[in-house]
Amino acid sequence: MKKSILICLLCWWGIGAYSQSEGIRFLEGEKWEKVLQMALEQHKYIFMDCYTSWCGPCKALAKDIFSQKKVGDFFNANFINVKYDMEKGEGKDLKKRYQENIIGYPTLLLLDSEGKVVHQMAGFQEADALIAGVKAGMEGKSLFVYRDRYAAGERELDFMKEYVSALEAAFLRDEVEKVMTEYVNQLPLERLKDKEVWDLVGGYIKDPYSQAFEFVIFNLDYFPTKLKVDRYKLEWQLNWAMEKALKQVIELKKDKNGKILPFQNESGKLDTLLRLINRANLKRAEEYRAKIKIHELMLAAQWSQVCNYLDVCRTIGALGYSERYLDEVVQYLAENCNDRKWLEWGLRLMEEVQAQENQREDRLKSSYYSTLAILNERLGNSRKAKEYREMDEKIRKENAKRWEELIK
Repeated sequence: MKKSILICLLCWWGIGAYSQSEGIRFLEGEKWEKVLQMALEQHKYIFMDCYTSWCGPCKALAKDIFSQKKVGDFFNANFINVKYDMEKGEGKDLKKRYQENIIGYPTLLLLDSEGKVVHQMAGFQEADALIAGVKAGMEGKSLFVYRDRYAAGERELDFMKEYVSALEAAFLRDEVEKVMTEYVNQLPLERLKDKEVWDLVGGYIKDPYSQAFEFVIFNLDYFPTKLKVDRYKLEWQLNWAMEKALKQVIELKKDKNGKILPFQNESGKLDTLLRLINRANLKRAEEYRAKIKIHELMLAAQWSQVCNYLDVCRTIGALGYSERYLDEVVQYLAENCNDRKWLEWGLRLMEEVQAQENQREDRLKSSYYSTLAILNERLGNSRKAKEYREMDEKIRKENAKRWEELIK
């Protein structure tokens, strides 16, 4: 009986030990100088997992990827594998030392025996992508090598694919956008009709003032028809870019003291956007046209036409979800219009909008009381202006409290 129990225990221990060795065998929290010495003696690179205790992707990587046998076989054979909580012990010092490389969690670093970073990746990686990415770093196809080659002027398509892949693996999204924008701007426009080129750069054509964007707009039917591009996604991308560009021109701008700044005459940009909107006839084209028209009328201080045109657009539903936009238009009117008739018009409009908002109980409330306060000041009703400022402050506090409750 004792012999049987012993055999069972040995089998259990053996299975447990084998199970633990299936994945990557990490040294956790080890002294960094000792790790460097081990790498030097064993002539190996160091693979370092930089994580935190609260990071969900870090936990998923450890549980689902690092534990796989094929991952363990590759990393255990080739590297000194270490992991550090970047908020504890040795990890704190390493975070300072490699702060330029640790852009988020998890960050995965490949280092030589002197502690120099030769490759970096970030975020959750599937097993094959992780192995392929680290292999590329070992073979001299590291992010840093690609950066040097790009800086030296290399622009071949295959190279650009590899460079973007390395940037994406390191989770450097802003750098990907910058590199792809530069690459698109130097491409002959007709090359965008090449599927291999489009598959690399198509998702980064987001500047309405660029030649590439205009080329896509004027050849919009070509990409879904000939290259089998998803038309819905493409139009969404173009729409998003158009809306962002238009907003940058027409949205209110304030100084550090909260004073509304006068609009600048950017008719060249508006003409470009309007030409593209009219050509593509995207989903929200009518809304964009209406907002451009209203903006031009405000620039010309044609307040009667602003108000009348705004009323018409609201009636036919040409402004989309317009409450915040209406608020900005009326704020600008309140700051720049001296005609009492149209100030009173703005007051009635925003009182109506705020009354509708106050009836909603299912979410955080928007406050337009600060605009109502400004209008009342302009109309000589200081008492009402003070009352509205107090109501604005009350809603803001209620929203802050409710937001805290939602987070909890």
